[in-house]
Amino acid sequence: MEDLWKLLKEQSLPWPSAPDKIEELLFHKDFTEEMAIALAESRRTPPECLSLLASATRFRDSYRLKLALCKNPKTPQSITLSLIKFLRLFDLADLSRNQNIHINIRQKIEQVIKEKIPSLPLGNRITLAKRASSAVVIALLERARGKNSVLLINTCLDSPVLKEGDVLKVINTSTTPPEVIQAIAYHNKWSLRYWIRYALVRNFYTPLSRVVEFLKEMKTQDLEELYKDEVIPSSTKPFIYREIMERSSEIRAGRADLTWL
Repeated sequence: MEDLWKLLKEQSLPWPSAPDKIEELLFHKDFTEEMAIALAESRRTPPECLSLLASATRFRDSYRLKLALCKNPKTPQSITLSLIKFLRLFDLADLSRNQNIHINIRQKIEQVIKEKIPSLPLGNRITLAKRASSAVVIALLERARGKNSVLLINTCLDSPVLKEGDVLKVINTSTTPPEVIQAIAYHNKWSLRYWIRYALVRNFYTPLSRVVEFLKEMKTQDLEELYKDEVIPSSTKPFIYREIMERSSEIRAGRADLTWL
């Protein structure tokens, strides 16, 4: 078995006949959990062998083997889907960001995590925001309510996996909590993005003082479109109108000055 262990570490087993060999090895008294995990982790292990490892009764209680099989993109999807229900929350979170795993698997993992969110304590949600995929981060933001959610919201918004399109989706979702919209409006990264500002101007929960600031930096054509937008809060429209009128006055004043040249 020492020779086998050496072959496993060097990933140099005779793979064409591997399924038969693996089936024999599973019943060998010296075949250890470490060896099984080494096979499960190897990208050279054929799917047939991975299936055999997953069904091995002697290792059915091995959490590390289950995790290794789920991490291996060669593991048949049906096997992975049957194993993810045994995985811990933060291991699922790590898998949700693993681009080597098939998207169907990642989406299922994200769904499993989302179902757990309502019952999670705040500390676990914050840790999840640091480790999970953007879909999970968005789900956390959509459920972040109350005074105690400030740290969670900021952790979500600081996540490196969160993209501008994700933040726009959050802003444009009617059920997003006011606390989240306000946090985005003051965020040192997202509040500087033009289209984020555009979306925030349209949102009822954006602080009016921030809306006024954003309007000053917007294109006149976009201001005119916003003024006609039925979604714009009634309290915001006078400020859009004022900004448009001020710019029109400046243009007229500029033209008047040109007549003296």
